Amino acid sequence: MKPQNAPEQRSGFVSRYGPLIARLLFAPILIGYAAMKVRALMGSVQADAIQAFPVAQVALYITILIEFVGGLMLVLGYRARLAAGVLVVFFLGVTSLMVPMIGAPSGLGMAYVDQIVKNLALIGGLLLLAVHGAGPISLDARRERAAGRH
Repeated sequence: MKPQNAPEQRSGFVSRYGPLIARLLFAPILIGYAAMKVRALMGSVQADAIQAFPVAQVALYITILIEFVGGLMLVLGYRARLAAGVLVVFFLGVTSLMVPMIGAPSGLGMAYVDQIVKNLALIGGLLLLAVHGAGPISLDARRERAAGRH
């Protein structure tokens, strides 16, 4: 027997619209960071510096792609569990690269601590999406209803 508060039995505004609102609030950070990276590539000193290192250039393009496409998938609720899982792996990798920078001189270490804490919060939210899915107002839910699984 399922508990009385099982997710399938809950109704109301929060259970219906909460996941959509959460996705809409969550995804702009990903899409925004991708947009900032694209702007940084356009005619900046960073663009010139990055072009000297082809591996860094490729990594930056992959990062932009992951953040933008992942953010868009979350907004739409399209394959949200997959997108969240890929983003978790991505942020775990990025965050692990930042940890050695905590001891950076000139107070830069604290900036890295802030970024690490932010990434850990993002990972937590992404894990919730990966486990619970995009919710009832999403392309995933629409696809499940069309397939007769919901």
